[in-house]
Amino acid sequence: MDHRQLEATRSHYDQHSLQYATQEEAIQARQQGEALPLKNLHNTIKKLLINRFAGGKDSLLDLACGRGGDIWKWINAGIRYVKGVDLAPKEIEEAQIRFEEARRQRRDMQLAAEFLCTPELGRSLWSPEDPANGQQRLYDAVSCMFALHYFFETEASLHMFMRNVSRNLKDGGYFFGCVPDGRTVVSVLMDEKRVHGRDVYDHKMLRLEALWQGQAQSFGTKYLCAIGDTVTAGHEKSKGSVEFLVFKSTLIGVAAQHGLKPVMHYHYPELERLLSPADCREDQPGFLKHFNPKFPPESDASLAVASALNATFVFQKTSAKEGQAPQPAGQHQHHSQSYAGQKRQRDGSRDPYKQPSAPQAANAQRQDDQAPGSRTAPEEGVESDIIFSGPMKSEI
Repeated sequence: MDHRQLEATRSHYDQHSLQYATQEEAIQARQQGEALPLKNLHNTIKKLLINRFAGGKDSLLDLACGRGGDIWKWINAGIRYVKGVDLAPKEIEEAQIRFEEARRQRRDMQLAAEFLCTPELGRSLWSPEDPANGQQRLYDAVSCMFALHYFFETEASLHMFMRNVSRNLKDGGYFFGCVPDGRTVVSVLMDEKRVHGRDVYDHKMLRLEALWQGQAQSFGTKYLCAIGDTVTAGHEKSKGSVEFLVFKSTLIGVAAQHGLKPVMHYHYPELERLLSPADCREDQPGFLKHFNPKFPPESDASLAVASALNATFVFQKTSAKEGQAPQPAGQHQHHSQSYAGQKRQRDGSRDPYKQPSAPQAANAQRQDDQAPGSRTAPEEGVESDIIFSGPMKSEI
Protein backbone atom coordinates (compact mmCIF):
# COMPACT_ATOMS: atom_id res chain seq x y z
CA MET A 1 0.00 0.00 0.00
CA ASP A 2 1.10 3.58 -0.47
CA HIS A 3 1.60 5.53 2.75
CA ARG A 4 -1.69 7.42 2.54
CA GLN A 5 -3.80 4.31 1.97
CA LEU A 6 -1.91 2.39 4.65
CA GLU A 7 -2.52 5.11 7.23
CA ALA A 8 -6.21 5.29 6.32
CA THR A 9 -6.60 1.53 6.76
CA ARG A 10 -4.62 1.51 9.99
CA SER A 11 -6.67 4.39 11.41
CA HIS A 12 -9.97 2.77 10.46
CA TYR A 13 -9.24 -0.48 12.27
CA ASP A 14 -7.61 1.19 15.27
CA GLN A 15 -10.86 3.08 15.81
CA HIS A 16 -12.64 -0.26 16.29
CA SER A 17 -10.09 -1.61 18.78
CA LEU A 18 -10.05 -1.65 22.60
CA GLN A 19 -13.74 -0.79 22.87
CA TYR A 20 -14.33 -3.25 25.71
CA ALA A 21 -12.44 -3.82 28.95
CA THR A 22 -12.65 -7.62 28.77
CA GLN A 23 -13.35 -10.33 26.23
CA GLU A 24 -16.52 -11.18 28.14
CA GLU A 25 -17.83 -7.66 27.49
CA ALA A 26 -16.95 -7.97 23.82
CA ILE A 27 -18.78 -11.30 23.57
CA GLN A 28 -21.84 -9.86 25.29
CA ALA A 29 -21.93 -6.92 22.89
CA ARG A 30 -21.55 -9.29 19.95
CA GLN A 31 -24.50 -11.39 21.09
CA GLN A 32 -26.68 -8.28 21.12
CA GLY A 33 -25.59 -6.94 17.73
CA GLU A 34 -27.67 -7.02 14.56
CA ALA A 35 -24.84 -8.68 12.61
CA LEU A 36 -24.82 -11.75 14.88
CA PRO A 37 -26.02 -14.21 12.16
CA LEU A 38 -23.27 -13.00 9.82
CA LYS A 39 -20.60 -13.20 12.53
CA ASN A 40 -21.69 -16.69 13.52
CA LEU A 41 -21.51 -17.93 9.92
CA HIS A 42 -18.18 -16.25 9.19
CA ASN A 43 -16.62 -17.51 12.40
CA THR A 44 -17.80 -21.04 11.67
CA ILE A 45 -16.33 -20.91 8.16
CA LYS A 46 -13.03 -19.61 9.54
CA LYS A 47 -13.00 -22.29 12.23
CA LEU A 48 -13.51 -25.06 9.70
CA LEU A 49 -10.89 -23.65 7.33
CA ILE A 50 -8.39 -23.55 10.19
CA ASN A 51 -9.29 -27.09 11.26
CA ARG A 52 -8.97 -28.43 7.72
CA PHE A 53 -5.75 -26.75 6.60
CA ALA A 54 -3.88 -26.01 9.85
CA GLY A 55 -5.41 -28.31 12.46
CA GLY A 56 -2.84 -30.15 14.57
CA LYS A 57 0.08 -28.38 12.88
CA ASP A 58 3.16 -27.10 14.64
CA SER A 59 2.91 -23.56 13.30
CA LEU A 60 0.62 -21.03 11.63
CA LEU A 61 1.39 -17.54 10.35
CA ASP A 62 -1.77 -15.40 10.44
CA LEU A 63 -1.44 -12.30 8.26
CA ALA A 64 -3.73 -9.38 9.15
CA CYS A 65 -4.67 -11.06 12.42
CA GLY A 66 -6.65 -8.08 13.68
CA ARG A 67 -7.74 -8.16 17.30
CA GLY A 68 -7.06 -11.86 17.73
CA GLY A 69 -10.60 -12.98 17.07
CA ASP A 70 -9.37 -16.42 16.00
CA ILE A 71 -7.34 -17.23 19.12
CA TRP A 72 -9.81 -19.81 20.42
CA LYS A 73 -10.05 -21.34 16.95
CA TRP A 74 -6.28 -21.88 17.02
CA ILE A 75 -6.46 -23.37 20.51
CA ASN A 76 -9.28 -25.75 19.63
CA ALA A 77 -7.55 -26.75 16.38
CA GLY A 78 -4.53 -27.98 18.34
CA ILE A 79 -2.03 -25.64 16.70
CA ARG A 80 1.12 -25.31 18.78
CA TYR A 81 2.52 -21.94 17.69
CA VAL A 82 0.96 -18.93 15.92
CA LYS A 83 2.57 -15.70 14.81
CA GLY A 84 -0.10 -13.04 14.31
CA VAL A 85 0.78 -9.99 12.21
CA ASP A 86 -1.17 -6.79 11.60
CA LEU A 87 -0.50 -3.19 10.62
CA ALA A 88 -2.77 -1.63 13.29
CA PRO A 89 -0.97 -1.25 16.66
CA LYS A 90 -4.14 -1.03 18.73
CA GLU A 91 -5.43 -4.24 17.18
CA ILE A 92 -2.17 -5.97 18.06
CA GLU A 93 -2.47 -4.65 21.61
CA GLU A 94 -5.98 -6.05 21.90
CA ALA A 95 -4.87 -9.40 20.43
CA GLN A 96 -2.18 -9.68 23.09
CA ILE A 97 -4.74 -8.90 25.82
CA ARG A 98 -7.11 -11.55 24.46
CA PHE A 99 -4.36 -14.15 24.33
CA GLU A 100 -3.39 -13.52 27.95
CA GLU A 101 -7.06 -13.87 28.93
CA ALA A 102 -7.22 -17.18 27.07
CA ARG A 103 -4.10 -18.43 28.88
CA ARG A 104 -5.68 -17.64 32.23
CA GLN A 105 -8.84 -19.51 31.26
CA ARG A 106 -7.04 -22.54 29.76
CA ARG A 107 -3.88 -23.00 31.81
CA ASP A 108 -3.09 -26.34 30.19
CA MET A 109 -3.38 -25.15 26.59
CA GLN A 110 -0.53 -26.01 24.23
CA LEU A 111 -0.76 -22.89 22.07
CA ALA A 112 2.04 -20.35 22.17
CA ALA A 113 1.36 -17.13 20.26
CA GLU A 114 3.14 -13.89 19.49
CA PHE A 115 1.76 -10.77 17.84
CA LEU A 116 3.71 -8.33 15.73
CA CYS A 117 2.80 -4.95 14.24
CA THR A 118 4.29 -4.27 10.81
CA PRO A 119 3.22 -2.44 7.63
CA GLU A 120 5.72 -4.30 5.45
CA LEU A 121 3.73 -7.28 4.13
CA GLY A 122 2.98 -5.66 0.78
CA ARG A 123 5.96 -3.32 0.70
CA SER A 124 9.18 -5.28 1.25
CA LEU A 125 10.51 -8.78 1.85
CA TRP A 126 9.63 -9.85 5.35
CA SER A 127 10.28 -12.91 7.51
CA PRO A 128 9.71 -13.07 11.27
CA GLU A 129 12.52 -14.64 13.24
CA ASP A 130 12.08 -17.78 15.30
CA PRO A 131 12.39 -16.59 18.93
CA ALA A 132 14.18 -19.83 19.83
CA ASN A 133 17.20 -19.29 17.58
CA GLY A 134 16.82 -15.93 15.84
CA GLN A 135 16.61 -17.56 12.41
CA GLN A 136 13.83 -17.52 9.84
CA ARG A 137 11.03 -19.92 10.64
CA LEU A 138 9.03 -21.67 7.94
CA TYR A 139 5.37 -22.22 8.80
CA ASP A 140 3.16 -25.24 8.19
CA ALA A 141 0.32 -22.95 7.08
CA VAL A 142 -0.38 -19.28 6.39
CA SER A 143 -3.81 -17.66 6.74
CA CYS A 144 -5.29 -14.30 5.80
CA MET A 145 -8.89 -13.71 6.83
CA PHE A 146 -10.81 -10.92 5.07
CA ALA A 147 -7.73 -8.81 4.27
CA LEU A 148 -6.17 -10.06 1.03
CA HIS A 149 -8.14 -7.45 -0.95
CA TYR A 150 -6.08 -4.61 0.55
CA PHE A 151 -3.04 -5.89 -1.33
CA PHE A 152 -4.81 -5.49 -4.68
CA GLU A 153 -3.99 -1.77 -4.52
CA THR A 154 -1.13 -2.28 -7.00
CA GLU A 155 0.40 -5.16 -8.91
CA ALA A 156 3.64 -4.63 -6.98
CA SER A 157 1.94 -4.84 -3.57
CA LEU A 158 0.14 -8.08 -4.45
CA HIS A 159 3.35 -9.64 -5.79
CA MET A 160 5.24 -8.62 -2.66
CA PHE A 161 2.51 -9.98 -0.40
CA MET A 162 2.42 -13.31 -2.25
CA ARG A 163 6.19 -13.47 -2.21
CA ASN A 164 6.13 -13.01 1.57
CA VAL A 165 3.48 -15.71 1.90
CA SER A 166 5.55 -18.16 -0.14
CA ARG A 167 8.91 -17.44 1.48
CA ASN A 168 7.45 -18.06 4.95
CA LEU A 169 5.53 -21.23 4.01
CA LYS A 170 6.90 -24.78 3.95
CA ASP A 171 6.72 -26.75 0.72
CA GLY A 172 3.39 -28.56 0.71
CA GLY A 173 1.91 -26.10 3.21
CA TYR A 174 -1.41 -24.32 2.67
CA PHE A 175 -2.22 -20.63 2.29
CA PHE A 176 -5.92 -20.10 2.97
CA GLY A 177 -8.47 -17.50 3.95
CA CYS A 178 -11.57 -15.52 3.02
CA VAL A 179 -11.90 -12.55 0.67
CA PRO A 180 -14.65 -10.49 -1.02
CA ASP A 181 -15.07 -11.54 -4.65
CA GLY A 182 -14.76 -8.50 -6.93
CA ARG A 183 -17.23 -9.85 -9.46
CA THR A 184 -19.87 -10.25 -6.77
CA VAL A 185 -19.26 -6.72 -5.48
CA VAL A 186 -19.74 -5.30 -8.96
CA SER A 187 -22.82 -7.48 -9.54
CA VAL A 188 -24.50 -6.07 -6.42
CA LEU A 189 -23.74 -2.51 -7.53
CA MET A 190 -25.02 -3.18 -11.05
CA ASP A 191 -28.19 -4.72 -9.66
CA GLU A 192 -28.81 -1.65 -7.50
CA LYS A 193 -28.30 0.63 -10.47
CA ARG A 194 -30.61 -1.40 -12.69
CA VAL A 195 -33.43 -1.73 -10.15
CA HIS A 196 -33.21 1.55 -8.24
CA GLY A 197 -31.16 3.79 -10.53
CA ARG A 198 -28.56 4.41 -7.82
CA ASP A 199 -24.79 4.16 -7.96
CA VAL A 200 -24.57 3.23 -4.28
CA TYR A 201 -25.96 0.16 -2.52
CA ASP A 202 -27.11 1.73 0.75
CA HIS A 203 -29.28 -0.49 2.93
CA LYS A 204 -29.61 -1.07 6.64
CA MET A 205 -26.70 -3.48 7.16
CA LEU A 206 -24.56 -2.83 4.08
CA ARG A 207 -23.28 0.16 2.18
CA LEU A 208 -21.28 -0.39 -1.01
CA GLU A 209 -20.01 2.51 -3.07
CA ALA A 210 -17.87 2.37 -6.18
CA LEU A 211 -14.89 4.73 -6.05
CA TRP A 212 -13.71 4.14 -9.60
CA GLN A 213 -14.73 5.42 -13.01
CA GLY A 214 -15.14 3.43 -16.21
CA GLN A 215 -14.01 -0.18 -16.37
CA ALA A 216 -12.69 -2.02 -13.36
CA GLN A 217 -8.97 -2.76 -13.51
CA SER A 218 -7.04 -5.77 -12.24
CA PHE A 219 -5.44 -3.60 -9.58
CA GLY A 220 -6.31 -0.41 -7.73
CA THR A 221 -10.09 -0.46 -8.28
CA LYS A 222 -11.42 1.05 -5.05
CA TYR A 223 -14.78 0.73 -3.41
CA LEU A 224 -16.21 1.57 -0.01
CA CYS A 225 -17.64 -1.23 2.13
CA ALA A 226 -19.41 -0.71 5.45
CA ILE A 227 -21.18 -3.63 7.13
CA GLY A 228 -23.17 -2.59 10.18
CA ASP A 229 -22.05 -3.87 13.59
CA THR A 230 -18.67 -5.05 12.25
CA VAL A 231 -15.13 -3.69 12.02
CA THR A 232 -15.87 -2.38 8.51
CA ALA A 233 -18.66 -0.10 9.79
CA GLY A 234 -18.16 3.64 9.56
CA HIS A 235 -17.27 5.87 12.48
CA GLU A 236 -16.63 9.57 13.07
CA LYS A 237 -13.41 9.49 11.00
CA SER A 238 -14.49 7.13 8.24
CA LYS A 239 -17.55 6.16 6.22
CA GLY A 240 -16.31 2.59 6.07
CA SER A 241 -13.44 0.47 4.82
CA VAL A 242 -11.84 1.48 1.50
CA GLU A 243 -11.09 -1.79 -0.29
CA PHE A 244 -9.95 -3.04 -3.69
CA LEU A 245 -11.71 -5.41 -6.06
CA VAL A 246 -10.24 -8.92 -6.16
CA PHE A 247 -10.47 -10.91 -9.38
CA LYS A 248 -10.01 -14.66 -9.28
CA SER A 249 -7.87 -15.00 -12.38
CA THR A 250 -5.51 -12.22 -11.33
CA LEU A 251 -5.11 -13.80 -7.90
CA ILE A 252 -4.36 -17.23 -9.34
CA GLY A 253 -1.95 -15.87 -11.93
CA VAL A 254 0.10 -13.87 -9.44
CA ALA A 255 0.12 -16.71 -6.90
CA ALA A 256 1.41 -19.12 -9.56
CA GLN A 257 4.51 -16.97 -10.03
CA HIS A 258 5.36 -17.61 -6.38
CA GLY A 259 4.90 -21.37 -6.34
CA LEU A 260 1.33 -21.31 -4.99
CA LYS A 261 -1.11 -23.67 -6.69
CA PRO A 262 -4.92 -23.35 -6.32
CA VAL A 263 -6.69 -26.05 -4.33
CA MET A 264 -10.05 -26.89 -5.88
CA HIS A 265 -11.32 -29.70 -3.63
CA TYR A 266 -11.52 -29.34 0.16
CA HIS A 267 -12.80 -32.86 0.90
CA TYR A 268 -14.55 -31.47 3.97
CA PRO A 269 -18.37 -31.75 3.78
CA GLU A 270 -18.92 -29.89 7.05
CA LEU A 271 -17.34 -26.78 5.52
CA GLU A 272 -18.76 -27.23 2.04
CA ARG A 273 -22.31 -27.24 3.43
CA LEU A 274 -21.82 -23.56 4.28
CA LEU A 275 -20.60 -22.66 0.80
CA SER A 276 -22.27 -22.40 -2.59
CA PRO A 277 -23.14 -25.88 -3.92
CA ALA A 278 -22.18 -24.72 -7.42
CA ASP A 279 -18.65 -23.98 -6.20
CA CYS A 280 -18.25 -27.34 -4.45
CA ARG A 281 -19.23 -29.67 -7.28
CA GLU A 282 -17.00 -32.70 -7.53
CA ASP A 283 -16.80 -32.61 -11.32
CA GLN A 284 -16.25 -28.87 -11.85
CA PRO A 285 -15.47 -27.03 -8.61
CA GLY A 286 -14.86 -23.32 -8.30
CA PHE A 287 -11.65 -21.93 -6.88
CA LEU A 288 -13.42 -19.15 -4.98
CA LYS A 289 -16.11 -20.89 -2.95
CA HIS A 290 -18.76 -18.33 -2.09
CA PHE A 291 -20.48 -18.10 1.26
CA ASN A 292 -24.06 -19.37 1.23
CA PRO A 293 -25.84 -17.47 4.04
CA LYS A 294 -29.17 -18.75 5.33
CA PHE A 295 -30.07 -16.22 7.98
CA PRO A 296 -33.25 -16.05 10.09
CA PRO A 297 -36.17 -14.31 8.35
CA GLU A 298 -36.10 -11.48 10.87
CA SER A 299 -32.60 -10.49 9.72
CA ASP A 300 -32.42 -7.60 7.30
CA ALA A 301 -31.96 -8.88 3.74
CA SER A 302 -28.88 -6.70 3.24
CA LEU A 303 -27.03 -8.75 5.88
CA ALA A 304 -27.18 -11.82 3.63
CA VAL A 305 -26.04 -9.69 0.68
CA ALA A 306 -23.04 -8.57 2.73
CA SER A 307 -22.13 -12.14 3.67
CA ALA A 308 -22.50 -13.46 0.13
CA LEU A 309 -19.87 -11.01 -1.13
CA ASN A 310 -17.26 -13.29 0.40
CA ALA A 311 -15.59 -16.51 -0.65
CA THR A 312 -12.94 -18.89 0.63
CA PHE A 313 -9.64 -19.53 -1.14
CA VAL A 314 -6.89 -22.12 -0.65
CA PHE A 315 -3.45 -22.44 -2.23
CA GLN A 316 -0.75 -25.05 -1.70
CA LYS A 317 2.95 -24.31 -2.02
CA THR A 318 4.40 -26.69 -4.56
CA SER A 319 7.85 -25.29 -5.29
CA ALA A 320 10.55 -22.96 -4.04
CA LYS A 321 10.09 -20.39 -6.80
CA GLU A 322 9.23 -17.55 -4.44
CA GLY A 323 12.71 -16.06 -4.73
CA GLN A 324 12.26 -15.27 -8.42
CA ALA A 325 11.57 -11.67 -9.26
CA PRO A 326 8.06 -10.98 -10.58
CA GLN A 327 7.73 -10.74 -14.34
CA PRO A 328 7.66 -7.19 -15.73
CA ALA A 329 4.18 -5.80 -15.41
CA GLY A 330 2.28 -5.39 -18.61
CA GLN A 331 -0.69 -3.15 -19.20
CA HIS A 332 -3.39 -3.74 -16.62
CA GLN A 333 -6.31 -5.73 -17.89
CA HIS A 334 -9.85 -4.41 -17.93
CA HIS A 335 -12.54 -6.40 -16.19
CA SER A 336 -16.03 -6.21 -17.64
CA GLN A 337 -18.61 -7.53 -15.24
CA SER A 338 -21.71 -9.46 -16.29
CA TYR A 339 -24.94 -9.02 -14.41
CA ALA A 340 -26.68 -12.37 -14.09
CA GLY A 341 -28.98 -11.91 -11.08
CA GLN A 342 -29.95 -15.29 -9.68
CA LYS A 343 -28.01 -16.94 -12.51
CA ARG A 344 -24.74 -15.28 -11.46
CA GLN A 345 -21.84 -17.07 -13.06
CA ARG A 346 -19.86 -19.25 -10.64
CA ASP A 347 -16.15 -19.95 -10.97
CA GLY A 348 -16.81 -23.58 -11.82
CA SER A 349 -18.84 -22.81 -14.96
CA ARG A 350 -15.73 -21.74 -16.86
CA ASP A 351 -12.85 -22.43 -14.53
CA PRO A 352 -9.73 -23.45 -16.46
CA TYR A 353 -7.69 -23.79 -13.26
CA LYS A 354 -8.50 -27.33 -12.18
CA GLN A 355 -5.21 -28.14 -10.44
CA PRO A 356 -3.11 -26.36 -13.11
CA SER A 357 0.63 -26.03 -13.31
CA ALA A 358 2.04 -22.53 -12.88
CA PRO A 359 2.34 -21.94 -16.67
CA GLN A 360 -1.20 -23.21 -17.18
CA ALA A 361 -2.49 -20.87 -14.49
CA ALA A 362 -0.71 -17.89 -16.00
CA ASN A 363 -2.08 -18.71 -19.46
CA ALA A 364 -5.59 -19.15 -18.07
CA GLN A 365 -5.30 -15.78 -16.37
CA ARG A 366 -4.55 -14.10 -19.67
CA GLN A 367 -7.58 -15.74 -21.25
CA ASP A 368 -9.93 -14.91 -18.39
CA ASP A 369 -8.78 -11.30 -18.01
CA GLN A 370 -8.68 -10.37 -21.67
CA ALA A 371 -10.32 -7.10 -22.58
CA PRO A 372 -14.06 -7.58 -23.15
CA GLY A 373 -13.87 -6.24 -26.67
CA SER A 374 -11.70 -9.18 -27.66
CA ARG A 375 -14.44 -11.70 -26.97
CA THR A 376 -16.24 -12.66 -30.14
CA ALA A 377 -19.34 -14.07 -28.47
CA PRO A 378 -20.81 -14.55 -25.01
CA GLU A 379 -19.87 -17.79 -23.32
CA GLU A 380 -22.46 -20.51 -23.34
CA GLY A 381 -24.92 -20.12 -20.48
CA VAL A 382 -23.54 -16.72 -19.47
CA GLU A 383 -25.17 -13.39 -20.19
CA SER A 384 -23.34 -10.85 -22.31
CA ASP A 385 -20.99 -8.46 -20.53
CA ILE A 386 -22.39 -5.21 -19.21
CA ILE A 387 -19.86 -2.54 -18.33
CA PHE A 388 -20.56 -0.90 -14.98
CA SER A 389 -19.55 2.68 -15.62
CA GLY A 390 -21.92 5.60 -15.23
CA PRO A 391 -21.33 8.35 -12.68
CA MET A 392 -19.03 7.28 -9.87
CA LYS A 393 -18.23 9.06 -6.65
CA SER A 394 -14.73 10.40 -6.21
CA GLU A 395 -12.48 8.97 -3.56
CA ILE A 396 -13.40 10.03 -0.04
